[in-house]
Amino acid sequence: MMSHPASEPGPVVARVARPVSRTPTRLALVSDPHVTPTGTGTWKVYHRTEDRLQTALVTIETLDVDATVFLGDLTRDGRPAEYDALDSLLDSFAGPWFSVPGNHDVPKQWEDDDSPTPTEFADRYAPGSLPFHTRVNDIDLIGLDSASGGDDLSLLDTHEGVIPDHHLHWLDDHLADATNPLVALHHNLFHPRQHTGQFPDGDFYQLRNADELVELLARHNVPLVFSGHIHWPATTVRDGVREFIAPATCSFPQAFLVADITRNGTEIRLVPLADERGTAEAYTRAKSGSAHGQGIAAHADRGVLSSFPLVSEWTPSPHVGTDVPGAIRWR
Repeated sequence: MMSHPASEPGPVVARVARPVSRTPTRLALVSDPHVTPTGTGTWKVYHRTEDRLQTALVTIETLDVDATVFLGDLTRDGRPAEYDALDSLLDSFAGPWFSVPGNHDVPKQWEDDDSPTPTEFADRYAPGSLPFHTRVNDIDLIGLDSASGGDDLSLLDTHEGVIPDHHLHWLDDHLADATNPLVALHHNLFHPRQHTGQFPDGDFYQLRNADELVELLARHNVPLVFSGHIHWPATTVRDGVREFIAPATCSFPQAFLVADITRNGTEIRLVPLADERGTAEAYTRAKSGSAHGQGIAAHADRGVLSSFPLVSEWTPSPHVGTDVPGAIRWR
């Protein structure tokens, strides 16, 4: 049974000084649905993936967003049946929306099924190309493919990420023309130890050329990058480039982000997708799951979800803020 969608964004997880926008702009950031019609169990709670994504989509339609950005790992393993289930949910979703691929969405040599090529993924889920550059009000939204390795599929044998050289050249050119950039990709710029704290290294698949990408983003004064991949809300900044990681819709804490970009700066909120029972189920499965899941539960045990905002670089005007009281509970 589908959870009841929220009527407004949830708790503030960050207020950052940039980007700003003369035209108030609201983006939804949805990551790691891992949709599967057949999978069950594990810390990713596969048997709830369709329900959680459906709840996210229904909720987004109540929140008056200007665009939705999917941050990858739309499917469990890129199988045709998983994409069919995903498409059945997205077909009725009011846009505009755009997606970048995750490491579970693209071809891998150990999978027998035909996952879409980067070109096929771009045709179906991005604005016709990857990487992409589109305009949402005053924001230059740029989406990068960190998952496939480009047309030569150089990441067939790993879940690690890379931004191919020709994509870096493309990005350099497009950032030179962008006036107010915001970047989205699946893999993280920074190691979890820099933004999350303790993390099981064996379950973290890095962006191989992260330092090169950060240097390019810093040179073009890009203030904010959204990524997914590790299933946990976190943020850090280096050389003026702030990364904010979206939680997963499939696994604890089962949520997505809403970013409101205004003249004051950008306010990021977390929108939970499960009721108390569903949240408890996901927490319990994480607690008894793989090293990655156990790491997620350990972060919750340390009280991170009760210590929002993670960063606050500006203060809302009196009587204008819309803070929603209360912390997420999982036990």
